[in-house]
Amino acid sequence: MKVFVSLGERSASNYVYNIFKDIKGIDLYGITDERLESIGFKSVARIEDLSVVGLIEALPKVPYVYRLWKRIEELLPEMDALVLCDAPAFNLPLLKRAKGKVKKLIYFISPQVWAWKEGRAKVISELVDHLIVILPFEVEFYKRYAREGFRVHFVGHPLVDLAKPTMGEEEVKRLAGSERYMALLPGSRWSEIKRHVPYLRSVLECLRPNMPLLVPTFESFKDYVQEGLKGFPVKVFTPRDMESPSYNLMAYAHFTLLASGTAELEASMLGSPHVVFYRVNPITYLWGRLLVKVNYVALTNLILQREVVPEFIQRSPEELCIKVKSLLEDEKLRESMREDFKRLREALGGKGAIERLRALFLQILYEF
Repeated sequence: MKVFVSLGERSASNYVYNIFKDIKGIDLYGITDERLESIGFKSVARIEDLSVVGLIEALPKVPYVYRLWKRIEELLPEMDALVLCDAPAFNLPLLKRAKGKVKKLIYFISPQVWAWKEGRAKVISELVDHLIVILPFEVEFYKRYAREGFRVHFVGHPLVDLAKPTMGEEEVKRLAGSERYMALLPGSRWSEIKRHVPYLRSVLECLRPNMPLLVPTFESFKDYVQEGLKGFPVKVFTPRDMESPSYNLMAYAHFTLLASGTAELEASMLGSPHVVFYRVNPITYLWGRLLVKVNYVALTNLILQREVVPEFIQRSPEELCIKVKSLLEDEKLRESMREDFKRLREALGGKGAIERLRALFLQILYEF
């Protein structure tokens, strides 16, 4: 059996790696990174070539993306299944090209159609055989698009299993050089790093933290982060320094300050009190304000349907600084957040999600 997996985010790559690493007898192709290649994926392109956010930021990638669509389309008749993972800007056009060229179409991780561009849900329901969602409320959402031959599955969120530290608390705090430290996560894409590091510098100039600041990032961003936050008690860690640096650093942090994205839900799974921020190109932000239909950006807040985690989207460094100061001083509020995070884990299906997802994929791939 041959399966092509199309993804554009490192978080989706982590899920795919853990689901497929113990599956034998399937030839895997796709858009990859080092970890996927280590379990036998044959690479057609790299994730980092697709990782951009926003209208303005995406423009330089357009010619490359068109060439890649065509290349994948040529491979599809050889495949038994195409698995699309989130990344709707890339994967929905690919889905339209794939219909009729591959035996089975599976979408894993629904785009956030409940937040904006709901028309994408109709496209998915009309073209996909199986949709595997990882947020519980998405099953109900897709009922309005029910049709024969389109099946929606929820068996849990992978992060309930995957978001856990690989190091002990004592070891991490020894690296921090302190019993208390704050974790800073400026983002996982280069476009986010470039926007958020100068922003965080302004926040820190206001905050004047009296504890070490630990930043997990990728090796290619390390020098930029260190230079951008020079003068503050910052220590930067990459996967070369430790396995799963973001999990280890968030798990034992006194407090975490992070860019919106998968890291927000990871922080909740790790029980780390946190505040979310995000900055985008002003044009992208204004366009988003017109289109987005949900009240919250943080997945924790969306799932629990109330603001558990404070959100600072396109807000000034001074506003964020004031909020962080208050949370650093309020142990009761931080403990209240931790209790809500426990409820969130149960809402996401509890432990065993990876095994359930693996079993579901095998069932779908091998069914007639």
